[in-house]
Amino acid sequence: MYRLITDDSTANKSIKSAKINQSIASANAANVRAFYNNVPMEKNKTYTIAFWAKVDAKDGNKRELALNIQTLDDPPKQVFLKTITLDSVDWKEYVYVVPPKDLEGPIRVEFLVGLSAVDFWFDDFRFFEGEPADEMKGETMVTPINKIPVSWGDIKR
Repeated sequence: MYRLITDDSTANKSIKSAKINQSIASANAANVRAFYNNVPMEKNKTYTIAFWAKVDAKDGNKRELALNIQTLDDPPKQVFLKTITLDSVDWKEYVYVVPPKDLEGPIRVEFLVGLSAVDFWFDDFRFFEGEPADEMKGETMVTPINKIPVSWGDIKR
């Protein structure tokens, strides 16, 4: 059983976060996903993914997941795949640099989370062009009605 919920009881910098609640682990990480579609990506550019996360102390103090980026082509092409261990019951920032690829167009950025039943939260997700030091400060907070609020860094042109 898996649920992605908006949680207004805890957040990093915003007023709400996203919580992945999973009571039974799956045999395949890709069976349970939280993702963003149609994220633009330009050929031969470096990108950074940054987000804050924490695990639920009642379930444990570590949780493994995979950060996957792929094109929306049929069949999709792999852009980036990284296994991540969330290892804090307090908010912690995770930052990953995606090296330049000879690929362009819309992509999907997703968390593959099926292998563990340890609940976790994530917040302040950013995807932007450049290295971590290139992040534009003061990103806009997106708070659409009935949606999970997500902080996105602008992609520089």
